[in-house]
Amino acid sequence: MEELVTRLKEKVGLSDVAARRAVDVVIEFLSSEAPAGAMEDLAAAVPGLSDVLSRCSRESNVPLSTRHFGGMARLMQVADRMMSAGMTMAQVQQATHEVVAFARERAGDEAVNRIVTAIPGLRQVA
Repeated sequence: MEELVTRLKEKVGLSDVAARRAVDVVIEFLSSEAPAGAMEDLAAAVPGLSDVLSRCSRESNVPLSTRHFGGMARLMQVADRMMSAGMTMAQVQQATHEVVAFARERAGDEAVNRIVTAIPGLRQVA
């Protein structure tokens, strides 16, 4: 995942701490929202992803009462968590796009599309 952290620092202009936080937050979000087995398939193709997944919480922090917003509340939570690490909204969007693009390059469109299409709103930034 060091390659991804470096990519975020160079392409998005993030600090090392912010880039690492972005990777953790996006991967944790994908892990909590992805269809069953999808992240395991992705982890098999992306070196280092298993380590990030092992650090991730498996439960959503978004209250059940907000889940009817079609995923938007959960996406906003991701943005809030990343902005608390010092990122702008534009950097949040760019970082999310780069994490998904990195996964596509390593695992292929099919594996990543399975996740992206299952998460409402993610296609707009991925």
